Amino acid sequence: MREQFEAKRLVILRAAFDVVSAKGYSDTKVDDIAAGAGVAKGTVYLYFKDKPAIYVGLADWLLEQAVAVIRDIAARPLPPRRKLEEIFASWSKTLLSRPAVMSLLSMQNVDQTTEVMHRFKKLVMPHMREMVTEIAAIVADGIRAGEFRKVDPQVAALLYLDSFRTRMFALAHGIVEADPGPMVREMFFCGILANGGGRSKRKAG
Repeated sequence: MREQFEAKRLVILRAAFDVVSAKGYSDTKVDDIAAGAGVAKGTVYLYFKDKPAIYVGLADWLLEQAVAVIRDIAARPLPPRRKLEEIFASWSKTLLSRPAVMSLLSMQNVDQTTEVMHRFKKLVMPHMREMVTEIAAIVADGIRAGEFRKVDPQVAALLYLDSFRTRMFALAHGIVEADPGPMVREMFFCGILANGGGRSKRKAG
């Protein structure tokens, strides 16, 4: 019974993703999602109590997939840097083929009421913590192997995720003419200093 419930819920989520990708969240109607899923409108409400719940469900579903990519690549017999590059490439391939994903995950087109934000954080933030933990583990492996210098793995993981977001934000808003992906990756690994191997020589003060 539970398997049938989850299977139907996934059908609705996939239909919702297709409709939102084509129309945007604001212009999407629950009727459109129901039609895409081949179910009655009332059936959608059996799985999602309202439209914001569908949005949160979509974000949750997409981030589950992002975490799965990390775990799949982390399990491969690759050097740590190559793993991080493969994750970056896999995420990019998915998002570049469906640009609407970025607006969904950033809540750009969603009514950001306190209730919706609470739902978003409750379901989505655990996935963000999972991603930080998984990426940090790869960084820690690289430190132990001597491939990366000694840094805080969690801070490095946060910077890694932010570098990916920077690339997609730049593409989504036409800030740069060419895809900055390779440059963003290189800056993440090497920094921007002309010397010092990407490590500042200045003392904090």
